[in-house]
Amino acid sequence: MLEWPIAGRSKNTRLMTNFFFRQAVLFSFSLLVLAAHLSPGHALRPQRFHQASEPIRGLFGTSIGDVVWSGRYLWVGTENGVARLDPAQSSGLNSTDWVTFTELNGLGRGAISALDAVGDTVWVATLVDSVVAGQGVNQAGTGLSFSHDGGDSWHHIPNEFIFDPTKAGFERSPSTIILNACFDLSIDGEAVYAAFFAGSTVRSLDQGRTWEPFLPGGADEIVFFASDTAADSLRMVADSLAGANADPDDIAQLRADADSLASQEFLHRTFAVIAYGDTVWIGTASGIAFTFDGGQHWQNAKVRLGAEGTPLPGHPAGNWVVALERQVLPDGTTAIWAGTNTTPSPGQTQAISVSRDLGQTWGHTGPTFAWDFAFTPNFVWAGTDQGLLASPDPTLPTDSERVWDTIEVADGQPLTGTFVGLAAVGDVLWAGAEHGLGRSEDEGSTWRVIRDLVRTRTLDDRTFVSTGGVPDSTALAYAAPNPFAPSRETTTIVFSLSRDAEVSVAIYDFASSLVRDLATDAPFAGGVDHRILWDGLDQDGQPVANGTYFYRIALNTGQQAFGRVVVLD
Repeated sequence: MLEWPIAGRSKNTRLMTNFFFRQAVLFSFSLLVLAAHLSPGHALRPQRFHQASEPIRGLFGTSIGDVVWSGRYLWVGTENGVARLDPAQSSGLNSTDWVTFTELNGLGRGAISALDAVGDTVWVATLVDSVVAGQGVNQAGTGLSFSHDGGDSWHHIPNEFIFDPTKAGFERSPSTIILNACFDLSIDGEAVYAAFFAGSTVRSLDQGRTWEPFLPGGADEIVFFASDTAADSLRMVADSLAGANADPDDIAQLRADADSLASQEFLHRTFAVIAYGDTVWIGTASGIAFTFDGGQHWQNAKVRLGAEGTPLPGHPAGNWVVALERQVLPDGTTAIWAGTNTTPSPGQTQAISVSRDLGQTWGHTGPTFAWDFAFTPNFVWAGTDQGLLASPDPTLPTDSERVWDTIEVADGQPLTGTFVGLAAVGDVLWAGAEHGLGRSEDEGSTWRVIRDLVRTRTLDDRTFVSTGGVPDSTALAYAAPNPFAPSRETTTIVFSLSRDAEVSVAIYDFASSLVRDLATDAPFAGGVDHRILWDGLDQDGQPVANGTYFYRIALNTGQQAFGRVVVLD
């Protein structure tokens, strides 16, 4: 099994969304084949780490995932770890303003896939991409890690400890970390909620020492497939009653109950969670599940169709809920914002869904769904696959009337691609994208961009010429994002030169056959970093297949650098 880390939510929830239905088909096979159930003797125990290694000085990574303000620190997830900034001490515009904690400091292996923080407490989830023979690329959760002292010490909790099938309530837990990454976390006092893909949502009421299932909908055990429920039996009863000309209302109710039971297999695939007091909202693959009494009673907001098969008003726009955010309005009421993507079921559209009456009715707005939200005095902000969007007046009561503008986050070269993590800290708005982190002090009118988060040596004389980013003494070039999905994004190959040179850049496949010439004996200046884009097309302009490719950077003076880039679409 080969594994490599991928970037934060930009390369985990987003890729999982695209691959969910293919992976769901393979899910039961994975559970049976990829790993055996853990016995008590093999269940891993939580581990505590002190700082045996110093954290990395700087914001270390090439892609930004979650961005979270704890009230004390700003935390930023990348494909390498989680970075911390103290805004009271520094602006974050210099690399020395940040420190990054990685696996060497006690975090789990891989990229940050979820993040939440309050005060000095921070929780993160990590994952890797795993290539399994006969299964292709799947995501594997490597556990949760937390610190109560701002990162000075860390505790790591492996997935296997949480989903130990010998523990009460976890008898039907996933028996493998494959397809069981955590995609969101929510801290509420001593309680911590974690939204997993295969394992659904779990919670700990004692800061991670013990865990219990917290299944949306209130089921007694996790449902992996519709056949695990009584849905088929109810449909058979409904068909029998229909054949006997029974009351149509009774038949319709039985079929509705059967559909509700069948949908639990998607209701138990979870991607977002927010918790406060006895109120918990969970974003699932079957709408938004929510409870106001700690899980005793549940409601499910999802797309509902009328008799003619058209969507009924007052419900979310889509059933695939990848983001949730709570907004406390000036009058003390709450608005819930949801990033609602679509599943293959009919009647759904990609949009932002908003409820201002605690989930009883929902309005739709925006040109697409969102990965995260932030609120400043005059704007609502949404991070999307179409860039950073802003809408005036965050308290506007009729969300369907909202106008959204695409905001250019530029300080010289603009940030492009998907924006994933957003956070408002006082007068400062932070916006994380696949190639850097934007900072604005005037609600998006002007920006400073922190990019080149990794600084490499020059190809010609192995020195550092740029001043930004964390120096990597071993690398001469890198590609980011990596893996990348050409249908939605490009990858950027970054390198630097000390002196002017003629440079050729080419892409090759695993058999060393030429795929694409990106530059041929082109003049490049010395003393600066350079970026070459690859859109995933071959020499004939056709999309390449998923897989591993290699780039070669060759100077006319004979020096070369090589690297790997993975296409995963």
